[in-house]
Amino acid sequence: MDPLTPAAIDPPANVLLVHPKRTEPDACEELCHDTATTARLSVTFGDKEPNCPDEATVDGKFGQITVGNVLTGDSDDSMPDYTQTVVTDSVTDPTDLSEIGVAISRFCKHWSESSNDITVCFDSLDALLRHTSPKEVFQFTHVVTNRLSGVDAYAHFHFDPTRHDDRVVSTFGTIFDAVVADDHTDETLPEATDEEVASTLAEWEEEPAIDLEPDASTEATDEEVAQILGK
Repeated sequence: MDPLTPAAIDPPANVLLVHPKRTEPDACEELCHDTATTARLSVTFGDKEPNCPDEATVDGKFGQITVGNVLTGDSDDSMPDYTQTVVTDSVTDPTDLSEIGVAISRFCKHWSESSNDITVCFDSLDALLRHTSPKEVFQFTHVVTNRLSGVDAYAHFHFDPTRHDDRVVSTFGTIFDAVVADDHTDETLPEATDEEVASTLAEWEEEPAIDLEPDASTEATDEEVAQILGK
């Protein structure tokens, strides 16, 4: 992988932002490109409700998807109101890649229909890899980045290369339009051989069963609910 700087990337693009988890690189903000017409989506993992910005401080729109067993103050299970300045959603199960992808896709659908510029910060792929196999996370990331490309989003995905072997890091890098690394990571960025990456791609590149085109206005039938619940 040949890392670039944010200034060298022409949006829209999907970017892999590699850095040790303990650091918060300046590139994160540089890759968001907030403007008065930008709709900014943040996807985070944790066990507590994140602090969302006050509407008065937001230019454009702000969306927050929190993944994990989050206790929120809102017990209403209805669809989020995407016309609001600040919109929140949550996915309880971090292993449910389909639901995470659908939540992201819904923001894309509604915001693109409103002619918003979309920027996304996904923090992080490491959180997914703690719960799900690299193959499944790779397939999920491939589908989601294609969806984001379809709405001309400028998205970046945080990834800690120190937690994974060279083969995994380099294979994930093939999904993205560009890789950005902080100064420390740039010096030690792992690199697998072309043969290792090709072998891994051969294992992982099969069609994932993830549908990111839900009809947000359609209510699930009793049969669908029963199937989801495994009853």
